[in-house]
Amino acid sequence: MAPMEAQVLIRVVPSYARGLPISPPPPRFELSAKPLFRSSPLRSTASRPAAASTEKPRASAIMEASGFDSEGREFKNAEEMWGEEIGKEGDVHKRKEWYRQGVGYWEGVEATADGVLGGYAHVNDADIKGSEAFLKMLLAERFPDGGRGRSLVALDCGSGIGRVTKNLLIRFFTEVDLLEPVSHFLEAARESLVPESGLAIENKATNFFCVPLQEFTPDVGRYDVIWIQWCIGHLADDDFVSFFMRAKVSQLLSP
Repeated sequence: MAPMEAQVLIRVVPSYARGLPISPPPPRFELSAKPLFRSSPLRSTASRPAAASTEKPRASAIMEASGFDSEGREFKNAEEMWGEEIGKEGDVHKRKEWYRQGVGYWEGVEATADGVLGGYAHVNDADIKGSEAFLKMLLAERFPDGGRGRSLVALDCGSGIGRVTKNLLIRFFTEVDLLEPVSHFLEAARESLVPESGLAIENKATNFFCVPLQEFTPDVGRYDVIWIQWCIGHLADDDFVSFFMRAKVSQLLSP
C-alpha cells in the first residue's frame, strides 16, 4: 500500500482563543479607515506567485491599502510595513534581529501551560478537543481505518513545552518530533514526555530540535503529518511561503 502523503496542517485558531497574545506582538496592520486588518503578521501578496489570470485579484487591492501599525506608524501598504520591520531584501542582519527579539521574549516566559498560552491555560482542554476532531477527520479521509494500527510519524512545530504532543499527537503517532527555538521550553517538553519507568510505551517523542521554524528543513520522507498552530504567525511572508515549499518538496520526494 502506498504511503500517506505528508500533510502540512495549520490548526485554525478557535474563536475563543483569537485574542491570545503572540508576543512580542508581530506588527499589527490596520487600514486607515480604522477596521482591524489582521492581528498577526500581515500576509502580503508580494512574496506569493502571481496567479495566471487576467482577472485582477481582489486581495491585491486590499493589500495595497494604506494603514498604520499598533504603534501608530503609518504605512502606504503592507510591503512598506514589512520593510520597516525586517528590512529590505538582503538585509539579513535586521531580519535576524527581528526573529531574535521574538525568541528573546519567550525566553523570559515560564515553561508552563499558562506561560506558553499567554495566561489562557484554561483554553487548553477546548483547544485539544478541537484539534483532535480536526486530526481524526484528516486521518479518516486518508485511511479507511482512520490510521489505526499504522506506524505514523508527526512533526510538532513550535512545540513549546510539548502541550499538544503530550495531550494529542502522542496518542495518534508512533513517533513525534518536536521543533522549538526556546531551549527551556524544549527541556520542559523532554522531561514531561519521558515514559514512566517500567512501562512499555509504543508511541514516543523521538527527536527534540531546538531550531527556529524558518531555518528548519523536514527530513525527506520522514513525516506523515507536520502540525503547526499559532507559531506560524511569527514568520515573515517569504519565510512563511519558504517553509511550506520545503515541506512540499519533502512530501513529493517521499518514497
